[in-house]
Amino acid sequence: MPEPAVQALSHAARVRVVAATLAQLLVMLGLLSAVPAAVAVAVGSLPLAGRLGLVAALLCGAGLVLLRLPGVDLRRLDLQWNEALAVTALAFVLAAAAMVWPMMAAGIGPLDALLETVSAVTTTGLTVLRGLADADPAVLFLRAWMQWYGGLGIAVLTAALIMRHHSSARRLLETTGERLTGAGARHHARTVFVVYAGLTVLAVAAVWAAGIAPFEALLYALPAAATGGFAPVDTSLAGLPVAAVGVLTTVCLLAAVSLPLYARVRAHGPGVLRHDEEVRTLLVLVLVVALALALIGRCQQGLDWPAALGHGLALGVSAQTDTGFSTTDIAGLAPAALLVLMLSMTIGGCTGSTAGGLKIVRLLVLLRLVQLALRRTAVAERAVLHAQVDDARVEQDMITGALQLLTLWLAVLLLSWLVFLLHGAPPLPSLFEVVSATANAGLSVGLTASELAPGLKAVLIADMLFGRVEILAMLVLLYPTTWIGRRRNT
Repeated sequence: MPEPAVQALSHAARVRVVAATLAQLLVMLGLLSAVPAAVAVAVGSLPLAGRLGLVAALLCGAGLVLLRLPGVDLRRLDLQWNEALAVTALAFVLAAAAMVWPMMAAGIGPLDALLETVSAVTTTGLTVLRGLADADPAVLFLRAWMQWYGGLGIAVLTAALIMRHHSSARRLLETTGERLTGAGARHHARTVFVVYAGLTVLAVAAVWAAGIAPFEALLYALPAAATGGFAPVDTSLAGLPVAAVGVLTTVCLLAAVSLPLYARVRAHGPGVLRHDEEVRTLLVLVLVVALALALIGRCQQGLDWPAALGHGLALGVSAQTDTGFSTTDIAGLAPAALLVLMLSMTIGGCTGSTAGGLKIVRLLVLLRLVQLALRRTAVAERAVLHAQVDDARVEQDMITGALQLLTLWLAVLLLSWLVFLLHGAPPLPSLFEVVSATANAGLSVGLTASELAPGLKAVLIADMLFGRVEILAMLVLLYPTTWIGRRRNT
């Protein structure tokens, strides 16, 4: 289509519509902020409780004011694609920014607090905090709670509990990667919320039963269900009972499966999971990564087989699900193990799960394209062949989307790595940190710390946000044409 025709059909985002939609998410954030405020009161952390209470009131107040903007009827609101992407990006930015002042109660500066809150709400797990065993329990809960609601997604929570307009809810959910079927958007969001809440309750009970104290079990289980990776101690899972490590690893693996798929199990039986190609690929990838890590640990680090297999399985699940839990010091791993972990983190988990990364379905699409190219060499020229994933035809928009995201990912990774190298950071550790941030994985070789240069902290913050919204939403937010141009009537 000629450029003038494209411009004639293009519409800039309507600021009032974006603000009114974002207002509902702000109210949701305000309500969510009240939970850690109550916990802070319960454990006697009154200064943090005061900060959280004030932030919750401000968020709810700002949301209610924006909801009353003139000229916007929420019952008839129809979001454009660029508006929905902008709202999604703004939701994560504002969710992190709103918690900076409360997080500074941990004794850190604004930039460190921003890195911590972005890491929390994007379910990454990179942290600048040290001495967590002696930290304020309310701060530890705030981190875990932010990872929990960040794992499900603010848009999903809002669509499930607050949003009334079905078309707007559907468009918002589609920007987060949710695959909606014929069911309504709010019904889908509520189904996902119920599954997520059930998985969380199961995780807390199982970790508690594995020998962890109740409050500590909560601090481990919330990030596990969100595949977030924040732990209440500096050593992550190291030192925990074997049963607790096994439970948490299992929860992370379950959370990396598409959450709507569990709702179908009730109607169609467990065979739904067995026949899903993404789930099968996830299990294969975990086993391959675990065995590779175990072999490297045995041959290059001299571990005995039980220890090598144990660490390999725990790290394999953590990397493939982009959780960030670890049972050993990542900085002490062999370079080959770091490379395996980077590849695993980049791929990530299933679409519709809490896991990060590029998502397995996109890997399957790219593999099917290679397979299709090979098959074409052996068939007649006029033969019509199609790539399929899960018995569904791979459409052109899926191929285009996968290639676009892969290209953007590579660009972000290379540019971020270049900045680290220009600052004199060691090549392999800096690449590992950048991959971990962009994949929202959280495994760290130790570069992420309060001593890190401010510019490099800013790079990691940007990488985590880009990774969580799959880059495009953040680019739309920053793209001038999104805000400047001809607009539709509100």
